[in-house]
Amino acid sequence: MMKKIICLFLIAVFYSSANTAQVPVREEPRHKKVIENKYIRLLDVWIKPGDTSQFHIHCTPSVFLYFTNTTVCSQIKGKAWVTAKNESGKASYRSFDNDTLVHRVSNCDTVPFHVTDIELLSAYKPADPIQPLPLTVLFDNEKAIAYRLSYSSLTNQIISGRGPMVAELVAGDEVICYDTMTKRSTTIKTGKYFYIEPGSSFYFSAKENKEINMVLFEIK
Repeated sequence: MMKKIICLFLIAVFYSSANTAQVPVREEPRHKKVIENKYIRLLDVWIKPGDTSQFHIHCTPSVFLYFTNTTVCSQIKGKAWVTAKNESGKASYRSFDNDTLVHRVSNCDTVPFHVTDIELLSAYKPADPIQPLPLTVLFDNEKAIAYRLSYSSLTNQIISGRGPMVAELVAGDEVICYDTMTKRSTTIKTGKYFYIEPGSSFYFSAKENKEINMVLFEIK
């Protein structure tokens, strides 16, 4: 609760300054809000070559996934520009505790820049330890677990009784998520994502012998 109060206070301060133009990240025009519920807010970010975002504020714990190999330039408010190459498929986490970030991002490349920013709004079962699934773990911290799935990982193994999840397909043919309770299937296409309700029972499948690069985030 205290973290949220501090975050809201900082945003109010930034808004009150007449000579500033930064906005909360969820209001930055290139950060499109596509999913929001009790647990997460998923922002789908596209920046065209040569385009630059507004200064925006990050102050909520977040997980990020890059979909493109793009050179971007970023500038923290009041500091010099920094250039970096983003790698497709890279997943990361940043708590922003005592680390509020106000910056803008410019696409310095000739190809679009695509990344998702999932803000973690509420924990699922903060008092209960969650053991990782038997998958490749990219990171495991106090807020979330990130897994890498390839074709060999999609063995129709049923996953059930877990926390909220977001599946994001970085590369490869489409992946099917089959809900064993509702008997419904959802197609996840390249560059897209799918939110999985907590407590669901499901499995993933894909076309035979096709390369798959998918990241699965689980909220603790």
